[in-house]
Amino acid sequence: MKIPVFLRGAFLFLCVFFLADDIVTAKPRLIRVAVLREEDHFTMAVHGRYDVLDYNTGKVIATENYLHPSLVSLDKGKTAIGTRVFDAARLIITPRREALVSINAGRFRGSVIVINNAGVNFTVVNSVDLEQYICGVLYHEISDTWPLDAIKAQAVATRTFALYSMQKFAARDYDVTNDIYSQVYGGRGAERYRTNLAVHRTKGEILMYQGVVFPTFFHANSGGVTEDAAELWGIDLPPLKGGVLSPFSEDSPHYKWKQDFRLKDIQDALNARGYQLGLIKDIQVTERNKSGRVRKLRILARDGKEDIIEGKVFRDIIGPNILRSNKYEIIMKGWYVDFVGYGWGHGVGMCQWGAFGMALKHYNYRQILAFYYPSSEFVKLKDED
Repeated sequence: MKIPVFLRGAFLFLCVFFLADDIVTAKPRLIRVAVLREEDHFTMAVHGRYDVLDYNTGKVIATENYLHPSLVSLDKGKTAIGTRVFDAARLIITPRREALVSINAGRFRGSVIVINNAGVNFTVVNSVDLEQYICGVLYHEISDTWPLDAIKAQAVATRTFALYSMQKFAARDYDVTNDIYSQVYGGRGAERYRTNLAVHRTKGEILMYQGVVFPTFFHANSGGVTEDAAELWGIDLPPLKGGVLSPFSEDSPHYKWKQDFRLKDIQDALNARGYQLGLIKDIQVTERNKSGRVRKLRILARDGKEDIIEGKVFRDIIGPNILRSNKYEIIMKGWYVDFVGYGWGHGVGMCQWGAFGMALKHYNYRQILAFYYPSSEFVKLKDED
């Protein structure tokens, strides 16, 4: 993964799970990916013949041979594509013969839904086949040079998480976003031969627990042991209980890290989020969870006042790619402080560098997934008619 997946907010706290029959027989399997949100304009092109449909009626309102890069903007509250203005609040751009649609710098398979948000701005959604979606994700989540079984393990985890999201957010305008808060998605431009091969060789394979699809979280490096999802998001499920000892990631460049801070910078970051701290004198870990990660911190100011902060909140405020994990020690140095830590990411589910290490030791992708999601089972999605 180029950037570790760090998921937060209501998206995670309101998790629900779905029965196998609801997923395995679902048709068609198209996933809706929000590639732009709250944009007042963007550039679109279609590299071939295409139809424009009214989303609400399904009626074809235009058929064109090719769309050169054109500005999509608001014209008196209506949607303007180049010089043509459309009355429909929602448009579907449907290419023929698998032509690609370009949105700004990205190229996408499938159709594009342009949603006019009451004449204020646009949401742009790529509606694409699930397997093609996974092809557009893997390169951004794992290196295409890694052992194939590590990439295949990521493909199954990605597919499972996508199906979970498709069911959970069926009533919303999109199922996932294209950023780190879902799974990073780059469309056709992110496809590579070996990542596509991993998708093809695991086609339709997902994980379930007792017939239920669950969110297969993953992260860059566990720092030696995985985390319990209940610690972060209140999810109490055996495959996500954590506590999996993972020595396979110890040779990773992200296994151990050190970050230096000025105490004044930490004070400013906390106060910007609503705290009222004076000059910081000391930062202490007051509680750790069973995986050794920080559950609570005490921030002591030089005027004697103190605040107790949850470790996950503190990491979020400082920055999850700066304070790479919640598994660290604190070394005070006067007006400065060192954080010496292990791992990168939230630590729940599959450790990607651990999957890399296991694949080097000739574990196959099913063994890797069984290791990081204990008690889960493999299910093969039925092919569509």
